[in-house]
Order: sequence, then C-alpha cells, then structure tokens
Amino acid sequence: MIISGHPAARGTVLRRLADDYLESLLTRDPSRAALSKDSRVSLNATLVAPGELPKFDDFPALQIFTDVEQGGIALAGVTIVEGVLRPYALRLKIENERIAEAETIVSGTTKGHFADVDQLMKPDVLYDAPVAPERAATREALRAAADSYWIGLQESDGSIPKFNYRCDRYDNGKRITNNLSILLSPEAAVLTCASSLYGTRPARPLARARAYPVLDVSLGVVVSWVMVDFRENPLLKLPGMTHYMMTLFKVVDGEIRIMDEITEKVPFGTPSAW
Repeated sequence: MIISGHPAARGTVLRRLADDYLESLLTRDPSRAALSKDSRVSLNATLVAPGELPKFDDFPALQIFTDVEQGGIALAGVTIVEGVLRPYALRLKIENERIAEAETIVSGTTKGHFADVDQLMKPDVLYDAPVAPERAATREALRAAADSYWIGLQESDGSIPKFNYRCDRYDNGKRITNNLSILLSPEAAVLTCASSLYGTRPARPLARARAYPVLDVSLGVVVSWVMVDFRENPLLKLPGMTHYMMTLFKVVDGEIRIMDEITEKVPFGTPSAW
C-alpha cells in the first residue's frame, strides 16, 4: 500500500483514521475502522452497509489530502478489486475523532479514450508541492477557483475559469487535453481545458451536489465531489448520463494549474446519497 502526500498537509489524527479505514477494507473487518455509531457509507452514489463494499485486494497507489479545519480527508488513486486495477476515490468526514461519513467511488472505466488506470500508479508530485505564500490562495479563493470550473461547465463557457497556460485535465488517469488520440474519440478534437467546456453545450450539463471537503492553502489543492448530468447529445450520438466524480484541482496564482478526475458513470439523474 503506497500513500503519498506532503507532510505539512497531514493531520496526524486524520491520517491515522484514514489508514485504519483502509485496513478495515482490506481485512473486511469494519470494527477496525473508527466508525461513529451513526456513520453513513456510500459506494458509487448508493448508501450501503460497511460490509457491503467490494472486497479490496490492495491500494497500490494513493494520494491523501487532509483538511483539519473541516475534518475532511480525500484519497485518490488506484485500488485492486478481484485482481483488476480500478480508479478509486474516497472521502471521509471526521467528527470527534470518529468517521461520520465515507463516500467511495470505484470506477469500472479503466481503459479507452477517457481512461488509463495504469497512469494512476504514479501519483503526480505537483499536488504534493507546496505553494509559496505569495502565490497561494485563501481557502475562500481556492473554493471559488474550483467552483468556477463547474459554473463554466454548466454554462459551456471556457472563459469563466482561469486556467494556467500549462493546465491539463486527466480523467481516470488519461490525459484528455492536448492529446492527439482524442481525435479518435467521439469528441473528435484536440482539447484544451477551456475548449473542453465549450464543447459540452449540446449536452447542457448540470453540476449538482457540489462539495469541497478539502481546501489546502499550503498545497493549493482543492478536492471537489460532484454529480454532473449530461443530457442526451444528438450531435455526438451520446445518451444521457450522469458522471459521479471526485476532482483534484491544483491552484497557483489564482489559476487552475492541473486537474484530475476519478469518474464513474451512473444512470442519468441518479440522486446524490449525500
């Protein structure tokens, strides 16, 4: 089990609770996790009992981000389920040193135009790099930067978020922007972070149930959970679908420098479990 993350971003108690929770998943023993009496657990937008989660074989590569102020923990990377690598994301909410909420995404989309799970085996060190104070954003500005992306997506307007000129977007490990292979996908274009938003207009997306469980000023990292409804897109001949995702944003100089999404497709309009 590999967990990477800058030491300054870790709350000792939060990190220990996260480690214990992962061990409880591997051993199939919920009693090993510090779950509160009224804890809630979800898998791919559906509430489940802790014992109803998949049998996880390992977590070979994860990044962890913590927010002591909110009691938030987020992990992103790879799990192994039944011998298969899967994109994985986990959100924990800590109250009184107990886990009150555990929200899990295990994606079945591992390869293709919009996924490459193997790339998640090498967590990007950019997210672990501290941001100099003069280039860092406040907690409020971090949240606003991430939220501007979801607003831009809803408006299909790539000018709303501020993207750094080096910005790239990754979905389930696959680089989606500035990648010639996307020409062979239904998008049939070489995308930038901005143009990928303009291209969503036919699907009239709705980004709902937005949450920001981690805001880390020292790292310039925002962790966002969201459900995005993409309506039927007749232009690309795509059916309506909801993308349930966790997105990591790195914000430097008030601009989005890089973003990674762990995404699972669920039926259109699936309600949030939270």
